[in-house]
Amino acid sequence: MVHTYVQQKPIRNTTFVPDLSEEGTFTKTLPEPIGAKSDAVWHEDLTPFERCFYHQTLNSTRRFAGFIPSSLIPKDSLEFILQSRYNHNLELFGDKVDTLLQKESVGEPSFRRIRNTVDQTPLKVEHMGHPLRVGGLTEKISPHSVKLINSGHHSQMTNPGYSRQPADGNKFNY
Repeated sequence: MVHTYVQQKPIRNTTFVPDLSEEGTFTKTLPEPIGAKSDAVWHEDLTPFERCFYHQTLNSTRRFAGFIPSSLIPKDSLEFILQSRYNHNLELFGDKVDTLLQKESVGEPSFRRIRNTVDQTPLKVEHMGHPLRVGGLTEKISPHSVKLINSGHHSQMTNPGYSRQPADGNKFNY
């Protein structure tokens, strides 16, 4: 058997400070819990108030005075559009929404971190008898699909198979 590394998989960050090493640099350290045993159980002997104080979110870490953001972070709407995944040289007559889709919202690797995760490279086992892997996209996801919209009570989707009667508005099933 041959061990090879595959694409990094994001796993939950159990430490009290998010990993923002690709988004910027820290000039000062964040407050650390006193007597923390390890990163996995740093909150074990703390009161709820201390736990809330020492645990940093992505937003609180980005707004920390000792955090200097990277020059890659867009400062205005033009830079935001230029960082989108749309490439005018590759796509002819693309949709208007393509200029707003960012790499991390489509699942491509980016310097931004959306969730408090850490990238871990899992070890993959390849069998010597089958070195060739065949794969590809099974479907192309459209950003205009109603099923990709965040769920809520203003969603355009109705229950499948149900409709309103034209006379009195009651629901009936086909």
